[in-house]
Amino acid sequence: MLRLVIVVSLFAGAAAGCSAAPRCDRLLVGGVVHTPAGAQRVEIAITEGRVVALVPPADAGTWRSSAAEVTDLAGAHVFAGFTESHGHLVGYGAALGQVDLRDAASLDEVVARVRAAAAKLPAGTWVLGRGWDQNLWPDRRFPTNEELSTAVPDHPVLLRRVDGHAALANARALDAAGITASTKDPPGGRILKDTAGRPTGVVVDSAEALLDRAVPVPTAADIERHVLAAARHLAAFGITEIHDAGTTRTELAVLRALAAAGRLPVRVYVMLDGGDDVLLEQEFAAGPQVRRDGMLAVRAVKLYADGALGSRGALLSAPYTDEPSTHGLEVTPEVRLADVVRRAGRAGFQPCIHAIGDAAVTRVLDIYERELGPRGEELRPRVEHAQIVRPQDVPRFGALGAIASVQPTHCTSDMPWVPSRLGEERVTWAYRWRSLLAAKARLCLGSDVPVESPDPRLGMWAAVTRRTPQGTPTEGWNPAEALTRAEALAGYTTWAAAAAFEDEWRGACAPGFAADLTVFDRDPMGADAAAILQVRVVRTVVAGRDVFVAGSGL
Repeated sequence: MLRLVIVVSLFAGAAAGCSAAPRCDRLLVGGVVHTPAGAQRVEIAITEGRVVALVPPADAGTWRSSAAEVTDLAGAHVFAGFTESHGHLVGYGAALGQVDLRDAASLDEVVARVRAAAAKLPAGTWVLGRGWDQNLWPDRRFPTNEELSTAVPDHPVLLRRVDGHAALANARALDAAGITASTKDPPGGRILKDTAGRPTGVVVDSAEALLDRAVPVPTAADIERHVLAAARHLAAFGITEIHDAGTTRTELAVLRALAAAGRLPVRVYVMLDGGDDVLLEQEFAAGPQVRRDGMLAVRAVKLYADGALGSRGALLSAPYTDEPSTHGLEVTPEVRLADVVRRAGRAGFQPCIHAIGDAAVTRVLDIYERELGPRGEELRPRVEHAQIVRPQDVPRFGALGAIASVQPTHCTSDMPWVPSRLGEERVTWAYRWRSLLAAKARLCLGSDVPVESPDPRLGMWAAVTRRTPQGTPTEGWNPAEALTRAEALAGYTTWAAAAAFEDEWRGACAPGFAADLTVFDRDPMGADAAAILQVRVVRTVVAGRDVFVAGSGL
């Protein structure tokens, strides 16, 4: 039986209070509001964090005079608050303070950026960075660490690949972690070695943990700082909620303390770290918990079936076309996945499993079918990423009630090299959003931040055009799999709310729904798709409160 523990008090009587008399805490006026019935010039009455009425301007006189606060939107366009359906909250906050290696065009550029950052730190201090992608470099090969070790000999250096599923370490970091020629590959991971058997500095998937254990552990204060920094940046992009894909025990404690103190700027939907049995036992025993104010929900668990395509860790049913010696990695054994899914289902928790390669997707669907059975619709199991899906597996999503949690900018970032990884036939199985929708699957959209920018404008553009922001390729990459603008918008609003069991109170601008609002200076749904990239976020509202206002410093 599903046990849902409710903590803290709810917006008691909000709708009733404002329906009895035209009074409210806040009135947003002068905007174009995109409601389930279409765009309307109405004013938004808010009480205790909920929309209590959409008032035609002609009827708004009494509301204006009695509202505690009136805010003029000056013609801006108001949408239901956008949701980041798959991101890493603490990882994003941490990345904001690390060496940014995105768009580095060569290993030389990576080394130069790290050298410059290290020069500002005391000797012996760890230098952390993120974002390198060998697919952007001339030879597209994984790097080795000789240049990095020579340039930065006095600091241990750990640099995450853009997808987070591989890392490059210099010699000092390898020494600190005790990684030598004799160190064996851990289950679900690889330590890349040269022809002489020496570590090259690159580790993949679960082998990253060998390095992580040598890095200073962040304190609760560090985590709080990362959460708040990430949340502020998300709010500036119009994001009102994030589905946090893999919350650790310490992170959850920090989130609960921030939520209890009313300090969370955006809502957080927690997916528990499925590798921590102590955490799972505690939370499964307590049952799903959703705060009454909706700012924090703990009712899902995150697991990994495989790695990433860019680092050839995604588990494929046939070898990689550009590296026939490997099929990818089984990051978590099937028996472990099945056991956690079974336990999660019994406790009423939503299973969310990272699966990128076609073999991993098949495995996850098999587990959901076997372990959840008819409870699939109730538990809304998710396949995180679902990047490569075999034709025979497409209809299984709808049949099993599984949600495909997809990240459109992965498609446009990966498309230059995906054909070389997959070959001519399998490339048509990649990023197949239209096929999944046609088969009655449910989708939700996100970015996998900090892997990609959390800017939903970039996600919507990629979903609709399957082109880069620069407009390439002109016709779009496999455009038959694109979404419409209405579908892309739903992926960040109504569909995202459904993916978190919030579709009865979030995801729409309507009375009774949460006053979570993303406000643009113009309409991204206009006649020209280019408008998606041209709009500007001018205000972000969570539970009726401004958490971002352009130009205000908020």
